[in-house]
Amino acid sequence: MRRSTRDARGWPAPLRSLATLLVAAAMIAPGPAAAQEAKAPGLDESTTHATPLTRAAPAGGESAAPADDRTFRPTVLIRRGSSQGSGTVIASTAAETLVLTAAHVIRAEGPILVELHRYNLGLERADGGTWPLIVPASVAAVDVSGDVALLQLRKTPPLPYVARLYQADVEDLGRDTLVTSLGVDLGNRLTSWRTKIVDTAKLQIREGASAKPFLITLKTPEHGRSGGGLYDSQDRLVGVCVGHAEMIEGRRMGVFASIESIRRLLKDRDRAPVRREARRKAPAAGLEARAARGRSAS
Repeated sequence: MRRSTRDARGWPAPLRSLATLLVAAAMIAPGPAAAQEAKAPGLDESTTHATPLTRAAPAGGESAAPADDRTFRPTVLIRRGSSQGSGTVIASTAAETLVLTAAHVIRAEGPILVELHRYNLGLERADGGTWPLIVPASVAAVDVSGDVALLQLRKTPPLPYVARLYQADVEDLGRDTLVTSLGVDLGNRLTSWRTKIVDTAKLQIREGASAKPFLITLKTPEHGRSGGGLYDSQDRLVGVCVGHAEMIEGRRMGVFASIESIRRLLKDRDRAPVRREARRKAPAAGLEARAARGRSAS
């Protein structure tokens, strides 16, 4: 990864490549992935360790808070080959659902699969069915230099929860801005944590690639968190987890693709994201029926 020539805060010099700086947080061994399949019946383990917002709870827990609807519930798990990471639902209509993730999450070969869990649909209290629901996805747009990708789902009813994109000036995301990271750590534990933005920087993530804007955070992400959303204090999506890097000698920091790269990706696709407010009844009913069919077939 290469940083622009600005080096006022002790950034690495000489500039180094991605191979020596960035540790992508998407590649998971088969062992941790199997832990999700071994969860107790009726319990979605990906929500039991959610912190600090524990209200996105399994059946029998407290009801979800509005913030959960904008951060936890749009967060999904993405698999491709031996790679898996996180993603964020940013639009959903009867025609399609769009999921934002990191480009390196889908770098492997094979079909792209998105896992929908009970918390994605507000069905923590619902009984029965086969979970998670596995939905095939295709690549709608990708920016390797910015490490962001947009996935398209066409075989689901409209999903009830989508993240809101940050629309304000990017310059407002300055140092010490409080942000919250969401992601599925190790492929089996949906968590959130808060941190601060240390700086924004233009980084070159590979030789020959153009420099793109990234957000640098104090806290470093866990494996499996790549592709997960970064939110501001108003629960608006401002970035996508990429990994972590030694931005100051001896100190690793979190690296997140900036909302600038997200906006550019959507513009390249030549369409604006379609946001929908929470719709609990009709979409959930369609997906509940699908889960029930899976149960009867098992």
